[in-house]
Amino acid sequence: MIGALPETLTVGIKDYYIRTDYRNVLQVFEAFQDPKLTQEEKWIVAIYLLFEDFSCDNDVLLAAQNGFDLGEAMKQISWFISSGQPEKQIVEFPVYDWVKDEQIIFSSVNKVAGREIRELEYLHWWTFLGYFNEVGEGTFSFIVGIRHKLNHGKKLEKHEKEFLSHNKELVIMKKPKTKEEQEQEDAYNALLDEVLG
Repeated sequence: MIGALPETLTVGIKDYYIRTDYRNVLQVFEAFQDPKLTQEEKWIVAIYLLFEDFSCDNDVLLAAQNGFDLGEAMKQISWFISSGQPEKQIVEFPVYDWVKDEQIIFSSVNKVAGREIRELEYLHWWTFLGYFNEVGEGTFSFIVGIRHKLNHGKKLEKHEKEFLSHNKELVIMKKPKTKEEQEQEDAYNALLDEVLG
């Protein structure tokens, strides 16, 4: 049906009800940025965050042993998160980060929605994404513009250079650490604490 918001995803021949509130999807994004999780663990977290039948990783693993197709579930989650749009074939450097840019994203989305969406008890992910896609001029789009230029080696305007020099932490996106890099950093910090403690 045209204009309908999906409430289920089909895995195999069964329709599964999903948690469609935008907050659940943002939690999935957080999990995918967690350097302590393997890629497989990230997908298991995504499944139990979104599928109502599951409440923890053991539920997902048990279902997989009983024939639940994890690969199909992953495809369905990707379809849902991308609001039914085909995935981009060209992978570009990201120009925004849902976790890092949380406050300016919400500010921009609130402007489009005409209200504070975090106060809403429920907002379907596709509705949230519709608001997000309509974000126009403002701090967020300005920062995204600078990042886009930096990613493509384009020259910044004078006012963009000035903004960047005063707001590097806000503009510069750091590459997330791998699980191994995070483990090394944690071990180093533990050793440092032991030596200094």
